[in-house]
Amino acid sequence: MKTKHFLLTLLLGVFCLSLSTVSYAQTGTPKKANEAEVTFSVNIDCPNCQKKVEAKLPFEKGVKDMKVNLEKHEVWVLYQTDKTDKEKLIEAIKKIGYVAEEIIPEAKK
Repeated sequence: MKTKHFLLTLLLGVFCLSLSTVSYAQTGTPKKANEAEVTFSVNIDCPNCQKKVEAKLPFEKGVKDMKVNLEKHEVWVLYQTDKTDKEKLIEAIKKIGYVAEEIIPEAKK
């Protein structure tokens, strides 16, 4: 009886975990009402450029998360809309020493 109860509890736990993982995977990052995301094309071309952006951009006001893709020369940023905007992020990247241009997804073009 205890074994059945344990297995049922374990199975239920795995099921709940898989549901939350699927939900997280679909959105990438949990996003709140005052958060937005943007992807920039940035003139980074070496691992040192990537490290520099990864080290400095997260400290900009309003930046919640970011990812740098060196191969595609892209920087993805999740930010708080009440603390910053795309133009301020472009300026922050410019202060680091790079040129950034927003990549507009195909669906929005």
